[in-house]
Amino acid sequence: MIKRLMSVFLIFLLLGNVVYAKDTRPRIAIVDFDVDEAGLWVGFKPHKREISAALVELFTTALVERGAVRVFERKRLEAIMKEQNLSVSGNVDPATAVKIGKLIGVQYILTGKITRFAYKGKSFDAFFKIGFKFKNKKLEGRLDIRLIRTDTGEVVYVDKGKGEKKFMNLRIATIGGGTDYDETMVNDIFEPIVEQMADKLSKKVKDLKIDSPEMTVKEGKVIAVKGDSVFINLGSRNGVQVGDVFTVKKKGDVLIDPDTGEELGAEMTTVGTVKVVDVKEKYSKCKVISGTPHKGNIVTRD
Repeated sequence: MIKRLMSVFLIFLLLGNVVYAKDTRPRIAIVDFDVDEAGLWVGFKPHKREISAALVELFTTALVERGAVRVFERKRLEAIMKEQNLSVSGNVDPATAVKIGKLIGVQYILTGKITRFAYKGKSFDAFFKIGFKFKNKKLEGRLDIRLIRTDTGEVVYVDKGKGEKKFMNLRIATIGGGTDYDETMVNDIFEPIVEQMADKLSKKVKDLKIDSPEMTVKEGKVIAVKGDSVFINLGSRNGVQVGDVFTVKKKGDVLIDPDTGEELGAEMTTVGTVKVVDVKEKYSKCKVISGTPHKGNIVTRD
């Protein structure tokens, strides 16, 4: 029984002294891809947004799997862009790139343009009020990408690729102006392109060796506590990133020299730790790892 209690004690002791390593991999935001209507088959034109969104998802998955960068979550990016009244896609100008970088704390923006997504060839049979039947045709896709540094707005990497899928007989319905388009078409054509691009892009990012910036301010305060959520007054403008861990301290009574009246400082007592789960420009949301933080407590990062 004593041995078991000692084991439990040692586990808590070790957990209390965990050192959280800072993840220095650069962060990247993937914004919507432009779609060149001139390169789209007529039946795909109503689906430009879906095509762009599918490309973003393909790149997100591919880059996360390779692990060279941390990818900013798409829904959070969309919410922040809407909040800031920003709309960005393939043509990101340098000033906007720098603004996004400061706003969400990313070192790169990945974007690009789908220059072609269409059937090649003219040989097809039309069937009455239904659509077309292609014979021995190909669905082709072409894609250009750009990687932009957010500290300078400079385009540091470009790439392009193309893919195709052959069909012996392809029947496409166009009832009511729609098509039998679905996301698998994008995956069939663009996934192999994205996989190759992600390999080269990941290597390029490592060669550039732009790590996440160190925090410019390492001490702040708890501004609100809501359940298990703790809000601190440090954000992306201070270099805070998702995953950062802060020690929460309570300030004791101020010590005053009885002879001179000079304030000598105050004793600081550690009351817990919190981990950043969401970052805004001026504040961050954290979850409690240990202890019981309160409003007004000081947070520090070594």
